[in-house]
Amino acid sequence: MWVLLILHLLAQGIFAQERPRVEIPYENHTLVLTADTIETRSGEQLIAEGSVVATFADAELKAQRLVYDPETDLVTVEGEFEITRGDTWLRGSGAKLNIKTDTGIIYNASGFTDDELYVRAETLTKIDSDTYIAEKGFLTSCQDRVPKWSFSIDKATINLNDTARIRNTVFRIKKVPVFYFPYMLFPTGKKERSSGFLLPTVGNSTDKGFQFGNRFYLVMGRSADLMLRQDYYSQRGWGVGGTFRTRPNEATYLELSGEYVDDREGFGGGQVNGIGHTRFKNGFRGVADFNLVSNFLFRQTYSDNFLTATRPNELSRGFLTNNFGSASFKVLFSRDETIFPRQNVIIQTTPGIDFKLIGHRLGKTPFLMDLDSSIGGMNRSDRFIETPQISQRFDFYPRVSFSIPLFQGLRLTPTAGFRETFYSDSISELEGEPVVVGDSVRREYFELNLVLKGWGLSKVYRNNSSSRLKHLIEPVAQYRLIQGIDNFDEVIRFDHVDAIANTNEIEYALVNRFFVKKSKGQGAREILSIKFGQKYFFDPSFGDALKADNINQFFPLYTLTGLPYAVTQRDLSPLTTAVRINPQRRFSFDFRTDFDTKSGDFRNLAVSGFYRRDLFSVATTYFVTQDLVPGLGKSNQLQGRVGVGRLGRGFSASGSFVYDAQSIRFLSYFVRASYFWDCCGISAEVRDFNLGTRQERSIRFSFFLKGIGAFGTIRRPDIVY
Repeated sequence: MWVLLILHLLAQGIFAQERPRVEIPYENHTLVLTADTIETRSGEQLIAEGSVVATFADAELKAQRLVYDPETDLVTVEGEFEITRGDTWLRGSGAKLNIKTDTGIIYNASGFTDDELYVRAETLTKIDSDTYIAEKGFLTSCQDRVPKWSFSIDKATINLNDTARIRNTVFRIKKVPVFYFPYMLFPTGKKERSSGFLLPTVGNSTDKGFQFGNRFYLVMGRSADLMLRQDYYSQRGWGVGGTFRTRPNEATYLELSGEYVDDREGFGGGQVNGIGHTRFKNGFRGVADFNLVSNFLFRQTYSDNFLTATRPNELSRGFLTNNFGSASFKVLFSRDETIFPRQNVIIQTTPGIDFKLIGHRLGKTPFLMDLDSSIGGMNRSDRFIETPQISQRFDFYPRVSFSIPLFQGLRLTPTAGFRETFYSDSISELEGEPVVVGDSVRREYFELNLVLKGWGLSKVYRNNSSSRLKHLIEPVAQYRLIQGIDNFDEVIRFDHVDAIANTNEIEYALVNRFFVKKSKGQGAREILSIKFGQKYFFDPSFGDALKADNINQFFPLYTLTGLPYAVTQRDLSPLTTAVRINPQRRFSFDFRTDFDTKSGDFRNLAVSGFYRRDLFSVATTYFVTQDLVPGLGKSNQLQGRVGVGRLGRGFSASGSFVYDAQSIRFLSYFVRASYFWDCCGISAEVRDFNLGTRQERSIRFSFFLKGIGAFGTIRRPDIVY
């Protein structure tokens, strides 16, 4: 063993000699060469052979043979090599590089010019420190021998910090040519925004025919951009649109979009949408969110989702607000338009000024004060009435509350307040029809609320393990009195402030709650709650505000259930049952129904829930209403959504539907499937609408290219690459 150890040490001393190394100072950098052998020929010319490594500034080159000529500053690489510099990694069969001018040529080049763009070319010529000329090859972001997608190159200019520019290029999937582009821009380097035409979009539908779209993107400085688009529908006509975005500073953002379609079938029109916000240094915040559409049929025909296509109203808001302590100040402009068959209802506020106090303690007393006050110019038009362009309304509504502890946790919270509202115009009956007159009216009322809660019965159940189950029964009671409104029919209904009537009622509820605690140190989690609630009205006429055989929806009728039920005078509201089951964090189930104790009928039923586990999710809602209110009608709908997988590498799919059991048809459904590889992805979907005037089935697809964008008509989903 000693002999072997001595021989091993001698061998290390003989053969462990350092590789030759040469350092050549050059202006601000040093060219360092290491290789198995380095020798000088023809004067000062250096020849390095065998595992050559050359470093200069931030570049490193590895080759088998290299010749450096200091007179011409030329490095000639013979044979296979690779070079790395920042995000650039290239290899080739040979090269000639000039150290002084940072230029050169690489033969049979392949590699990444940045972290995403892969190039293969017969020659890759570097004309300055940031620019290459590629000839006879292709660009892609795939490293396969035959890439999944590519753009052919006859000659391309690649700027490492700007774009790659190609003329007369063909987009290929594998080796199959798909589309020809006379000119193409690729983002490179930092992927900064640049102006130019985007990839075109294509699609097809049974209602609109073949669809082809062009997009042009315009950079308007560092803080703004504009995208213009033009769409062609073979069965409908042409459409145009655009989106403007700007973020002039960190506190401000604005996005405006609009579109117009000249529809040959008579469903054309346009819409304008906008959203923006800004924060001022003095604490004020400004917000604008508006949606304007020329007609409901246009939105129903050209909307991409069921919710937007069937939404019966358009809401627009603009406000300036500031919150300080328990106070809030707001200036509001608004426009609400609700779609009706004969004439839409339009309500506008131009402008309104609101001041609020929430939970403001009065000195050192136990009294808390809430205040709602506003003044504004209002306007309403519908098929029955039309107010002046500006109808004034002033509202003042203070309330004072405090809490009284009783016994064993029971607590009574009284709230007393009064409200005075002034209207510059009012409603009067003229030959049995309501008309707006210029006579002012004042509405005054007193309000008292008594809330009794806090007491309950509970029991804890234990098993052999550390888990425990707690059952809690909580009774809740609330008494409400509103008195003084004697001109209900004279008040113009602009919003919830005006739709208030006298009442004398008591609301009572019984809540069963179940909590589970599995181990020490963990908090208890509610897994089940069951609530039964109902109202008793001491004044079923609501101060003569209730109109027989009408849909009466005013405060406080909608506080227990949102569906109307008071078409005649009644002492009891429907019995409302609300159940929520949440046995696990990934699963939830809600059940709600209203049972009419007067008629003995279930008025409605709503069931909703969701389940999530790993890569699978499902959500559904089932809703039924009975035809118990004249003019409201029946409904029986099932909605659902299913998802498998997640965006990223591999397969994912999702689908949703709206099924109307009343008419036995799907109102809408869509199914989408996607598959993403390392450098690209593909999505395909089928979407169907059956909404009366719109009966359409469309097939769409998109091909997503890493580092480039998307080719198709499906908007890019959440970030994949």
